[in-house]
Amino acid sequence: MPLLYNRGMKMIIMGSGTSHGVPVIGCNCKVCASSDERDKRSRCSAYLTEPVSLVIDTGPDFRMQALKFQIKKLDALLITHSHADHLNGLDDVRVFSHTKAVDSALPAEKNVESVPLDIYANSNTIIDIKNRFDYIFTPVKEGGGKPKVNLIDTASFSEKNPIVLKNNGEEIYVFPIPLLHGTLNDCGFLLCQNQGEKRHSIAYLTDCSSIAESSIDLIKNNCGRLDHLVIDGLRVREHSTHFSFEQALAVAEKLLARHTWLTHMTHDLSHKEIQDYIDRELLPKFEGLCTLVALGGSVAPAYDGLVIES
Repeated sequence: MPLLYNRGMKMIIMGSGTSHGVPVIGCNCKVCASSDERDKRSRCSAYLTEPVSLVIDTGPDFRMQALKFQIKKLDALLITHSHADHLNGLDDVRVFSHTKAVDSALPAEKNVESVPLDIYANSNTIIDIKNRFDYIFTPVKEGGGKPKVNLIDTASFSEKNPIVLKNNGEEIYVFPIPLLHGTLNDCGFLLCQNQGEKRHSIAYLTDCSSIAESSIDLIKNNCGRLDHLVIDGLRVREHSTHFSFEQALAVAEKLLARHTWLTHMTHDLSHKEIQDYIDRELLPKFEGLCTLVALGGSVAPAYDGLVIES
């Protein structure tokens, strides 16, 4: 792969909450009633703004997230799995790629058919997309605008053949990372960019309860410098399909990213309470993470609007 020098990657965590979102409908707990903006957690999603425009997951909050963070175009979409809180906003990508791109203010010869939006997902998710959004793939005679998409199975890619996304001469490499979400095959993503002689990376691993050593090795073998790890950390208590905070940090200890961010959090604890719990109860158990923090790294809860750069 050619080595490039460029501006680096920039990602916005658009949503950091679990499937209910925070505040939870009908809940008056102190976290749901909090005035701290970091305690308002929409459904999980991330937006890579540079060097390509890329979104990971389109949950039911995607429309408002796209407006809030001013998404103007999309080069590609990555879907981790087909649960509603990660997929059900898919129809709103149609503004980035309609079945027809027609502007009545332009002469007919200036109107051209739009290019499909590439969506990368595993085979189970692709099946669910075709079933749940069957109208996208059904020909219609008129009306009913819908997305124009190209579904691409992540099984087509490997350690030696990553997804390559390009924009204005810059490129990133995306490695699909197999995860287990309970018994469901889920897909995390390692985003890599060659900057001069060094590779920098962001790993995004949400909705998982188990990560095989082969997946850990896949990240280690390809990340170069792992600047950020965004990882599922639901709550203090263990859960059958999600990492607890401590389980998430146990994986973080293996990967030793400079910065680790917990995502997909419930309303059990506020942002400040999660940070206090990490610092007081968890970090002393993980020598590698403690060393990184002492050297200027961090282990912290993510929040909606968090900007991370690599």
